[in-house]
Amino acid sequence: MASNGGNGWAKLVLAVAILVYVFYFAAAAYTFANLPPIPEKVVTTDGQILFTKDDIIKGKYLVQRYGIQDYGSVLGFGGYFGTDYTAYTLKFIQIEAHGKKGDQLVNITSSGFVVSKEVAKAYNDTYTYYYNLWMDKYTNDRLALDKLLTKDDIREITAYFMWTALIAVKGYTNGFPYTPGLVEQKFDAVKATWITIFILLLVIMPLVGYIIVKFLDYWKDERITVELPPPSPAQRVALLGMLLAALGLIVQGLLGGYMMHLYAEPNLYGMDTTGILPFNVARGLHYNLAILWIAVTWVSFALFVLPYFGLKITRTQSLSILLAGGLVAVLGLLGLWASYLGKMPDGLWFMFGSQGRPVVSLGTVWLLLIAGLVGYLSLTTYRVAKSNPYPFNTLLKILSIGLAGTAFGAFIGALPIVKPWANFTMDEYFRWITIHAFVEGFWPAIVIPILLILLVITGLVPPKLAVAVAGIDASLEIATGMIGTAHHYYWGGEPTFWMYIGAAISTLEVLPIGFVIAYALVLWKRGEIRNEIQKTVLTFTLVAAFGGAIGVVAFGAGLINMPVVNYYLHGSQATMVHAHLAMPLAYGVPTILMWMIAFVLAGGIPLKALPSIRKAVVVMAIGFYLQVLLSLGVLMYAQFDKGSQLGYWYIKSLVTPDGKLAGIWTQPSMIHVIWARMIGDVIAGLAVLWIAYYLVKGFRKAFSG
Repeated sequence: MASNGGNGWAKLVLAVAILVYVFYFAAAAYTFANLPPIPEKVVTTDGQILFTKDDIIKGKYLVQRYGIQDYGSVLGFGGYFGTDYTAYTLKFIQIEAHGKKGDQLVNITSSGFVVSKEVAKAYNDTYTYYYNLWMDKYTNDRLALDKLLTKDDIREITAYFMWTALIAVKGYTNGFPYTPGLVEQKFDAVKATWITIFILLLVIMPLVGYIIVKFLDYWKDERITVELPPPSPAQRVALLGMLLAALGLIVQGLLGGYMMHLYAEPNLYGMDTTGILPFNVARGLHYNLAILWIAVTWVSFALFVLPYFGLKITRTQSLSILLAGGLVAVLGLLGLWASYLGKMPDGLWFMFGSQGRPVVSLGTVWLLLIAGLVGYLSLTTYRVAKSNPYPFNTLLKILSIGLAGTAFGAFIGALPIVKPWANFTMDEYFRWITIHAFVEGFWPAIVIPILLILLVITGLVPPKLAVAVAGIDASLEIATGMIGTAHHYYWGGEPTFWMYIGAAISTLEVLPIGFVIAYALVLWKRGEIRNEIQKTVLTFTLVAAFGGAIGVVAFGAGLINMPVVNYYLHGSQATMVHAHLAMPLAYGVPTILMWMIAFVLAGGIPLKALPSIRKAVVVMAIGFYLQVLLSLGVLMYAQFDKGSQLGYWYIKSLVTPDGKLAGIWTQPSMIHVIWARMIGDVIAGLAVLWIAYYLVKGFRKAFSG
C-alpha cells in the first residue's frame, strides 16, 4: 500500500464496497424469513372481521401516495412533527385494555390475528380520531388530506396503523414504541448497549494506534504544490450547476423556516397555505433539496476539475450533462409535489411522482436516472484516474468507488420500480440501505478524496498521507456506515440480531472522523499556512470536521445510536439535531468549498474576498449550533422527559385522546422553544446569503473568462 500507484488502498476500498452489499443481500434471506406476519384477516374473538391483509397493504400504499409519513411516523420512521401513528394506535389500545397484557389482547393463529373486544374498540376509536384529524374537525393539522381521502381510504389506513401496533404488542419491535403497561423495553436494548460500548473500546485502541503510526510515517514526507491554469470554456459551464445548487440551498433553507413556522402555528401569518404547500410537501422538498444541491455540486465540480486531470470534454457535453441532471432534479421535486397533492394518476405516482418513503421519496424513474448519471460519472472518474500519476490516480479511484456505491444505492432505492413493497419491514430494509449509501456510507468516500486532492495540490498534505487517509477513511466509513444502517432496524420489525450488529458497527463511524479532526488541528498548529487558498481550504475542513464530530459522533453514534437511548428518542427531535449538524456542516461545508475553489480559479472571486467568506462559513456553523442549543436540543430533552413518563405517543402530539392534556406541540413553553430556533436560522441564513452574493457577483466574469 505504498507509492506504487497506491492501488492497494483503492483495492481495499473496492473490496469493502462490494462486501457490504454482498453482506446485505446475504442477510436478507434470514431477515425476510423472520419478518412480522401480515395476517390474511384480523378478527375479534366473536368472529367479526375487522380488516384484511388487502386492507393493510392498501393502507400502506395510501400512506405513501399522499406523503403521510412525511408528516408523522410509523414505528418511529418518518416525520418528526406529526403523530407517530403506531404509538397513537397503541395509546387507544392501552385506554381500552385496562391493564390487560399483550397475550390477552392478541393471538396469532394460522388463519390470522384474533383480537379482543378492547382492540376492536380501539380500532374504531383510532379510525374516528384520524377521520376527525384529517378532516379538520379537531385542529388544523397542516395537511391537505381532507381533499384527497375518503372514509374507506381512512379505514384502510387505520388497518395499516393497527397492524403495526399489533406486531409491537406481540414483541416483534423489541418493546418499541414505549407504551406503559402494554409495550415496554426488552432487556435486549440494554445488552446491545453494553456490547456496543465494549466493541467500541476494543476496536478503537489498536485502530487509533495504527492511524497514529501512519500519521507519523508520512507526516514529514515531501509535499507538492500544483499550480492550476485558468479553466477552459467547457470547465466554466460547470459554474452554472454550482449557481443552481446555491439557489437550491437557499430554497431549502426557506422551506426549513416555513416548517418551523408550521410547528408553532397552523398557518403562515394568517394565510392558509396547506392547499399548495402542506407540511408533508414542504418536508419532502426540504430534505430532497438537501440531497440534490449537494449532488448537483459534486457533478458540477467533477466537470470542472476532471479536465485538469486529463478528461476530454466539450462545452456542449458539459452543458448537456448539467441540463440532464438539473432536469431530473426539478422534475423529481415537481413529481413529489404533484403526488402528495393527489395530482398524479393512479398508475404513475410511484414511478413519476413520489414513493412516499421518507428520504427515499423521489419517484423510481427519477432515482434510476440519478443512478445512471452518478454511475456514468463514476466510470468517467475511473477512466481519468488510470492516466494520472500518484497520488491522484488512487484518490480518483477511491472517488469513483464512492460514486459507484452511491449509484447502486440509488438503484436499490428505486426497487421495486412499479409499485411499493407490500411489507413495511421489507420496505425499511432497502430504504435504509439507500439512505446510508447517500450519506453515512459512500458520501464520505466522495467528499474525503476531493478534500484531500485540494489539500495535496495546495501543499498542505504529503501525497502518501493523503492516500492513507483516503483509504482508511473510505474503508471504515463504507463498512461501518453501511452495515451500521441496521441501527434503525430493530425497532421496525426486523430480527433481533440486527440490534447487536447495527448498534455496534455504526458506532465505529466515529474513528475516521476523529482522525480527520486530529489531522486538521495538527496541520493548523504546524503554522505553515501561508496563502489565502490554503487558509480557506483548511478553515472549511476544520468547520466540516467539527460539524461531523458533533453531529455524527456526539448526537449520532454517541446518543441516538445507543439502543437504550434510541428506545426513547428514535424518530424524535434528536434525529433533527443529528441531521441539522451533520448534513449542512459535514457535507454542506465541503460542498460550498467546491464553489469557492471553482470560482477563484475561474477569476470570479478575488483572493481578497476569501477572508470574508471564511468568516461567513464559521458564522453559518454558529447558526446551526444555535439551532441546537436554543431550540432543537431543548425540544429533544422535552420529548425524552415526557415520552419516558407518558409513552412514545405523546412526544409528537397536537391533541390527546381524552382532550384533558394538551399535546406537546400546543404547550406554550414548547412554542417559545420552537420560535427560539429563528435566531440560529437567521444567522445561518445570512451567512449563506453572503456566500451566495459572491457567487452571483462574480458569475459573469467567471463564466465568460
